[in-house]
Amino acid sequence: MSIESSCVRLDEGRWNPKNREVLEKLIEKYRDTNSYAVFDWDNTSIQGDTQLNLFIYQIENLVYKLNPQKFNEIIRKNVPTTNFKERYKNLDGEVLNVTKLANDIYKDYIYLYENYISSKKLSLEEIRDTEEFKDFRAKMHYLHNALPGNFSAELACLWEFYLLSGMTKDEVKSLAKEATDTKLGEAIGEVIVESSRVLTSEAGIVRGIYDNGLRIRPEMANLYHELKRNGIDVYIISASMQELIEVFATDRSYGYNLDTENIYAMKLKLTTDNILLDEYNYDIPFTQREGKSETINKFIRPKYDGRGPILVAGDAVGDESMLTEFEDTKVLLLMKREGKLDDVTKDGRALIQKRNAQTGLLDPKN
Repeated sequence: MSIESSCVRLDEGRWNPKNREVLEKLIEKYRDTNSYAVFDWDNTSIQGDTQLNLFIYQIENLVYKLNPQKFNEIIRKNVPTTNFKERYKNLDGEVLNVTKLANDIYKDYIYLYENYISSKKLSLEEIRDTEEFKDFRAKMHYLHNALPGNFSAELACLWEFYLLSGMTKDEVKSLAKEATDTKLGEAIGEVIVESSRVLTSEAGIVRGIYDNGLRIRPEMANLYHELKRNGIDVYIISASMQELIEVFATDRSYGYNLDTENIYAMKLKLTTDNILLDEYNYDIPFTQREGKSETINKFIRPKYDGRGPILVAGDAVGDESMLTEFEDTKVLLLMKREGKLDDVTKDGRALIQKRNAQTGLLDPKN
């Protein structure tokens, strides 16, 4: 049966035509065969990083449920106090470490907590205009970038997650919805913020850099709908937090319309009142790198007589394990970013789908 006469039809969208054809044929071949596909979320299912944009939104709007003492504890938690590498100096060329940065951030946070977070003595617009806010914003982003560059990706992830502790699951989901809606409406691209040149500080003047903004990928949403319509189950495995991905992937306002029970992402421990703790829940795999394959092996493969996914999609080294682990995977969909997954592109199963970094849209050209 030709694709033209088949009931499988992906929207043309901005797919590379060859990729679209291969995906249609894959769906046609495995429809109603108790098969499944696995996708990363950030920069694969969407353009941008959900967790990062929530982190940005928290800073911009000072949405924390932590008193200064607890905040001070969390920003230092498990972070070695050794000096950072040479490239992580301040603008005066001085070597930095977490102690210097955290001391400044803590001092800024006390002011922000007393004048906005706990009392609203100042409006959000007024607090954003203070030197303390400017200093806090830049140094939080600087420290956030320094952690994976000096220590480990796992430490950096947990540091980011712990800033949500003190909130209930429902509060985190509500915050995720606010942040996602806001960041979908903002420009995408690199933002540079500088710390205060007025305040006396230990870390001196630094610049924080981050990638702002999110975009929905309608082609991916359509792919998920078509897979499901043809009896192929769709799973998401993400290194962002469970509550965030649940909101983006299941809320019908975003159009992905996936099933909550098919989402596997990072989880913090909870109190009996469903309040997030600053402790990771290691009862489930750490859903990054090999942890993604472990999640498939532990929770998903047993539902399908031990078979691997027919299709796996990802964009970065954190996805490489699940992309290459399973011999019975037929197609690897690489949402290609410059310098990412270059080795995996050599795999004969790989489809390379490029995107326009400026617009976030898929690029139909090779």
